[in-house]
Amino acid sequence: MDNKPYQSEWDQLPENVKITAQLFGTLAQTIFSYFNDETIKISPLNFMILMDILGNPGTSMSELAKRVGISKPQLSRSVSKLEDLHMIKRVHNTENRRNVNVYPDKEGSDLMAQQFLRVANRLDKTLSALSSEDRARLVPLMTESLEILSKAGIVQQ
Repeated sequence: MDNKPYQSEWDQLPENVKITAQLFGTLAQTIFSYFNDETIKISPLNFMILMDILGNPGTSMSELAKRVGISKPQLSRSVSKLEDLHMIKRVHNTENRRNVNVYPDKEGSDLMAQQFLRVANRLDKTLSALSSEDRARLVPLMTESLEILSKAGIVQQ
């Protein structure tokens, strides 16, 4: 029997890939867990769709499906659920009625703003475990990381 430890595919990935996956995965999981409480229960996919619509109001359903990486029928089901929660609304494009654009609903936008204030407060409380020096360094480092990743088209700013 071989006593060598198992080498997983994950272990073979380049360090930059592992760090990026860990950073974004951990942040997404933390923010989603802070966001999703008894007030609002949406799936991680619907949360991602809602965040995209808030950042890109008026986007077409086709563009949204491509950005999120899901099929149009799957997106349509998710958008219907978000519409039922009064988070977003679909509007037929005035220039081409076959195209549908999605917008944040006022009720949904207001609720999201309230939820993100709650998230910010919880995140601030969590980060209070850091020294003031580390907290002061965190925002510029995260901002610079986002700027660099936006150059590669990984994030939009």
